[in-house]
Amino acid sequence: MMKYSMIATVVFALSSTLAQADELTDAANQVCEKVKQCTLSQIDQSQMTPEIRAMMEPMINGMCDAMRAGVKEVPNNHELYQPAVACMRSMAELSCEDYQNEESFQTPACTDYAERAEKAMADE
Repeated sequence: MMKYSMIATVVFALSSTLAQADELTDAANQVCEKVKQCTLSQIDQSQMTPEIRAMMEPMINGMCDAMRAGVKEVPNNHELYQPAVACMRSMAELSCEDYQNEESFQTPACTDYAERAEKAMADE
C-alpha cells in the first residue's frame, strides 16, 4: 500500500491548474494496467475465491479511476510534468516482482521526480 502512495503523490502533486494532459494520462493508464495485472495475478496465486476476486476488482478499478481523474487536468507546461511522465512510464515498465521489492520499486526516474518535487515545494 505504501508503494501505491508514491503513485498518488505523482498524480496529485501536479493537479493545480487546468490543461489537457495526454502524455501523463497515457502514462497513468499504463501504470493502472500494470497494477491491475499484478494485483489480479497475486489474487490468482493466493487462490482466493471467485467471490473475493469479484469484490477486489471494483476497488482496483476505482483506484485507476481516481488516478485518471487526478491527471486529466494537469498542466503540461508545469516544470514537474515531464519528470512525472517519466516516473509513471518507468513504473509501468516494472515487473510485478519489482512492485513487491521496495528497492526495485524506486526507479531512477521517480527518484529524480521526488527530488524535483521536494525542491519545488521548498521553493514555494
